[in-house]
Amino acid sequence: MSNEVCLREDALLISRAPIHPGEFLREDYLPELGLSVAELAKRLGVTRQTVNEIIREKRGLSPEMCLRLGRLFGTTPQFWMNMQQKMDLWNSMELHSEDIEKVEPLEVPELAMAAG
Repeated sequence: MSNEVCLREDALLISRAPIHPGEFLREDYLPELGLSVAELAKRLGVTRQTVNEIIREKRGLSPEMCLRLGRLFGTTPQFWMNMQQKMDLWNSMELHSEDIEKVEPLEVPELAMAAG
């Protein structure tokens, strides 16, 4: 990724890839709660293949899956969606950084920036 094009989060530059929600599930939630892939899939009401693809980072989280995970783990769906969104933005920047660099920024008044 170019040094000129960076993702920003609350005015902080993100210089490394964010954690994939599947890695978070695999490394933190499953071991901590003693859950297997099969048990997680059963509790979520999805197939083992679906969960396996998520924890192997081959699939992202859909809004529906974020709702299911939030309900199961007592978190907000937004917690999971934020993690996925960071991943999606990072991946998109990696794929399209050259094209994005070609976009010339407008001079936008501060008031308009605060509203967005």
